[in-house]
Amino acid sequence: MLPSILTFLFAAATLVSAIPRNPPSLVRGGITNDTRAIAGRTFDYVVCGGGRLTEDANITVLVIEAGYDNHADPRVNDVRTYGQAFGSELDWNLTSTPISWQNGSVLPLVAGRTLGGSGSINGASWTKGASSQYDLLPLLTGDDSWGWESFNQYMLLAEHFNPPGEDEIARGAQFDPDSHGENGPVQVSFGVYMFDKPQQEALNASMKVWNKPGLPGIDADIADGTVGRAAIIPNMVQPDASQNRSSPFTAYAQRQVQERSNFVILTGQRVTEIVWEDCPGMVAEGVRFQACRNCTSHFARARREVLLAAGSLQSPQILELSGVGDPVVLAAAGVPLKMAAAGVGKHMQEQTKSTLAYTVQNLEWEGSGPSNAIAFPKVPQILHGNTSATYHWVMNGLPDYAMQLERQDLVVNASAALIPLKAQVNNLFRNNTAAVEVFFWSSPTTNQMGVDLWNLIPLSRGIVHIRTNNSWDHPIVQPSYFNHPLDIMLQTAVSKQTREVFQTQPLAQYVQQELMPGNSVGEDASFDEWEGWVKQTFTSVWHYIATLAMMKEEYGGVVDSRMKIYGIENVRAIDASVLPIQLSAHLSSSLYGIAEKAAVVIKEDQTKAVSV
Repeated sequence: MLPSILTFLFAAATLVSAIPRNPPSLVRGGITNDTRAIAGRTFDYVVCGGGRLTEDANITVLVIEAGYDNHADPRVNDVRTYGQAFGSELDWNLTSTPISWQNGSVLPLVAGRTLGGSGSINGASWTKGASSQYDLLPLLTGDDSWGWESFNQYMLLAEHFNPPGEDEIARGAQFDPDSHGENGPVQVSFGVYMFDKPQQEALNASMKVWNKPGLPGIDADIADGTVGRAAIIPNMVQPDASQNRSSPFTAYAQRQVQERSNFVILTGQRVTEIVWEDCPGMVAEGVRFQACRNCTSHFARARREVLLAAGSLQSPQILELSGVGDPVVLAAAGVPLKMAAAGVGKHMQEQTKSTLAYTVQNLEWEGSGPSNAIAFPKVPQILHGNTSATYHWVMNGLPDYAMQLERQDLVVNASAALIPLKAQVNNLFRNNTAAVEVFFWSSPTTNQMGVDLWNLIPLSRGIVHIRTNNSWDHPIVQPSYFNHPLDIMLQTAVSKQTREVFQTQPLAQYVQQELMPGNSVGEDASFDEWEGWVKQTFTSVWHYIATLAMMKEEYGGVVDSRMKIYGIENVRAIDASVLPIQLSAHLSSSLYGIAEKAAVVIKEDQTKAVSV
């Protein structure tokens, strides 16, 4: 499932100069795939992989996007067509490394290849993580401004929340106005066609299964930093009858790029490398890009900064192709080393999804979606009396596990890897945050309903590295699924319990036949049998993060708390690759928050530079 990943977040920064100056001569802003539109020109900021515009006419921004403007395509603008873009020209069509226990098969790794990136083809869910999870970021970065109280303000800044009407409230929509932004560009609403049945029945049944002996009600609004139990969540869709997607492109650039001559989006061009100035230190001069493997290579000059917004799978690729990364990886790919940065492409965290599906009976569908009912069971609700023993088992094993990760070259070193691992485990068990997401979906066209469920906080770590010195060769992506046993334990337990949800009233009245797992897992199947089914049938969730982790350098971080690459004067990463730990949430709101915060820190840094 791609419920809200913005791997290619279309959000660079609001680039504001403190000192006015005469704007350089520039062709009219707009979207073009003609490289002549930028020939011989220098831009203040060059954004690799989508971008967010300046409001200052004195600042020039070039966004280089490998995809095209497909915002009018039904596979993009209609969230209810979710999945139809996967495997198409709108997708990068990447795959994982072979999975040994699945006879060497590979999994598709979806990532949007269009303006707006994955934010243009995802499920458009809008949720936030637990406040205690954001409060781990100051520990990892050394910067208190990344804690919940501060960072949440940037998420609010991106959001334009549209309160539900009477019909939506009658169908289960609840909200806390203080937990939402009012004036941001991203439209967030419950949708005028939101489902009623069977979503409410699904939530009520889930409450009976995971809240034994029972907790009151359904969460009013998980956007307040508390994630647990169950909720009807809003989506990033227009609040009108069109229900069109509110994507990074439509929210931040569609109108602006036509109105402002200082903003150019160049489509159909892939950034192949960063070009470095011939001077002491590491200073980016600009980037090279081309339209195809054998096409002419072009150069775009950056007066101030290069901003990486190509996503968790390809921002590391750009750095490595530019000579920045693990010397061993670069040597194997035939790339001359410019600067050693061992953490590039490591620490990857990806979630794993299992699906249960059912045909329905005696159900008159009410609404057309998109689906937006979610249960968030916590560790004690999943493991029951085994919670304490499991916590101590996991914590006691972390030092050896960290050494294993180091031997596998999945992290920079074991001692550094232990810091975020211990923080995640303590938060998961001690702060009682949501451990698994159970996303209920409805499909009137196939007369089916079911769930996609995934372990939210995987302890497994993976890598993404270049395969060769050619940017047109796909990178090696090794998520290392289920590398830690807690990951498969939680996913298996909730898969087993989810069957119980569909056997519980009031949801059970609509179940006709179980399609997945069906006969593959018997009614009295053991935990081991359920685990075998999970391992053979899981897929990726496509919520990749942490491949350019924003952490202290001694923890194996690649970017600092101001999103600058350590050791490089003028290159930042501003996408999902910097998020150092997974959240009990869909990623969209957090990634928009990262973009909005990037706007502020870039402005602050430029002001300091001018005043020196």
